[in-house]
Amino acid sequence: MLFRQLYHSNTQAAAARVSLVCIGMQAVLDALICIAHLLLCAMMQPLFVALASVAFFKLVNFCIFEMRFLILVYQSRQPQSFFEGGWQSMRNELAVLHGRFYLALFATLAAVMPILVLLLYSFWVPQIVSNILRDTRHSLHPLYLFGISATRLVLPLYFYGCPANFLVVVIPHYQMHYEECVLLVLWVSVQVCVILMQDRFGPHFFIPARFLPQKYNYYRPVPSGPQYEAAETSETADLETGTGPECAICYNVVDPSLRTHMVTPCDHCFHTECLQQWINIKMECPTCRSTLPPT
Repeated sequence: MLFRQLYHSNTQAAAARVSLVCIGMQAVLDALICIAHLLLCAMMQPLFVALASVAFFKLVNFCIFEMRFLILVYQSRQPQSFFEGGWQSMRNELAVLHGRFYLALFATLAAVMPILVLLLYSFWVPQIVSNILRDTRHSLHPLYLFGISATRLVLPLYFYGCPANFLVVVIPHYQMHYEECVLLVLWVSVQVCVILMQDRFGPHFFIPARFLPQKYNYYRPVPSGPQYEAAETSETADLETGTGPECAICYNVVDPSLRTHMVTPCDHCFHTECLQQWINIKMECPTCRSTLPPT
């Protein structure tokens, strides 16, 4: 499922839609599961091989794949600053990212367990907030969304709701917590439903329109200037002589009179189809490389 999401977010624009905090919480949760299995290895020798195998799998998962995903999302958010300082600057950025991850890991270990579990299983909340702030949808692949939600619930449901779990043997007077099981399932289900509804109805579907910030209009009129005056005064652009602004993506003339163009905040004009395909890959202006707002 993680590999599927990595493939789904293999472009800069797709990776930028993913919440950095959301993936960080997934990595912290895997690290905690790894530590828990290592502690159980020392307590339950007959199950050492099985518990050590799970711990090793979780270690590889959060140390390699999820950290790679974190770096990919972080790089997509700051593509210019990530590379402009050279290799030493990149190493410093990666060191800060790893430091924040392990700081969050140790901080969660010191928290109270019931609150800790509820907070850790709020891992889709940052993605919901990110969709709202960045006005994006379809950030997560459905297989990743449903698969991670289901597999994350297996462990707490086993320890809190299964009377035959092995903690009953290790810890005397161990009690079940069926209410927490129901609460966790409902809480994760609500988060998944909100993300699905954001994909279908838009990231701001539950926010009143008067509280929403004004969205940039890519379909505004072509800005005035010497390079656009000839195209604005004529009914159609002269394709043979090149009258009108030129699309920097396909190198064909843009005819403003046909209203099939999009204008970026930096006043560069492109064909609608060309710029939409470009934005799906990279959220930068093809002409000046300035950051583009969501469409």
